[in-house]
Amino acid sequence: MAHNHQLNLNNASEIRTWTHGQFPMPDWVPPHMAGGIEANGTFALATELGRARVHPGNVIIERCGDVWVRTVEEVAEFVEGLKSNSIPTITSVGPGKVRLFGTSSRTKATVIARNKPAGKRQRRYPPIGSQPSIEWIHLERLSIDGAYQRSTDNAASRRLISAIAAKFDWRLCAPLVVSRRPDDTLTIIDGQHRWMAASQREDIPQLPCCVFRYQNIQEEARMFIVANRARKPVNRLDDYFAAVAAADEDALEIHQIVAEAGLHIARNTSSTAWQPGEVAFTASIATSIRRFGPAITSAVLTNMAVAFPDQRMRHGGAIFGGLVRIMSRPARDFDPDRLLAALQTRTADEWGQCATGLKGGDMRAVALQDAILRTYEERVPAGGL
Repeated sequence: MAHNHQLNLNNASEIRTWTHGQFPMPDWVPPHMAGGIEANGTFALATELGRARVHPGNVIIERCGDVWVRTVEEVAEFVEGLKSNSIPTITSVGPGKVRLFGTSSRTKATVIARNKPAGKRQRRYPPIGSQPSIEWIHLERLSIDGAYQRSTDNAASRRLISAIAAKFDWRLCAPLVVSRRPDDTLTIIDGQHRWMAASQREDIPQLPCCVFRYQNIQEEARMFIVANRARKPVNRLDDYFAAVAAADEDALEIHQIVAEAGLHIARNTSSTAWQPGEVAFTASIATSIRRFGPAITSAVLTNMAVAFPDQRMRHGGAIFGGLVRIMSRPARDFDPDRLLAALQTRTADEWGQCATGLKGGDMRAVALQDAILRTYEERVPAGGL
């Protein structure tokens, strides 16, 4: 599909396009180039939004001195957008023209303004800094500054880098945040693990980068701090529901076992927001399935659902841990009905008080195991209540 042509839009300004790879290159393209054509065939284009990387097959669009870069598939829609922006809007319609053109846009604006609810406008501050350029940069041109970057000389970082390198996935590779210094060196602010992982491979010569210009190294360090502190880690419940949506086998098994027990997983990590029948200890459930199997895990959850109907299980994790310990190592004369009767002698909150002041899942689970077994032995006769 050729795009080396010009478009005239009524009386609008001329639109010119050129596809990278066609020869000759039009005279209007070089003035917008930021540097020469690199070995991989790409070059940077200076647009009003910053530098854009032009790959072979991309289309450059120019109008009135402004340039844009689009893929071939995007050109038609983008040009139509330019065309519509070039057609002047009717701001006033005189008598006799309403039937042809509709109501006056000025009248419409007045009506909208009258119907708009009055309220204090939110104050928005101007954007800080200059817009970045998006570029594909060869790995050897990138570097890190140890003055503020985290050290990767530790077991955790080495494992992370090796894992990324072993199963590198472009869909997970967000552009690196890079500083272009006055001497034209390119320093990574965010993304050093991706860079080091790609460097371990031979089939990834370059990475996408979001390139900024900072005033000095102090500003780079501040941006490094902001970028890392601004990240909100994914909590365990968000991770679980994302895994369910991704059809992860382990997550789907947890979902099925919990649902069959008559319970469901909470969406909020705050215990004050939990509703009756909601549980949030997905990690403990996964561990129980892995160590003791789905049958015991299902039996424990079913006992909790039957023993504490219409109750919020704020201490559900500790109760679950105690019951797993009991039911995974049952005594020879163990009676499941008697255990359920023992659970029903207290509310879920009252059982939770048995672990008050204890820290750590194991200690709390042991405390609940002991308390439940004491009730099982002392207060509940054989055969249940």
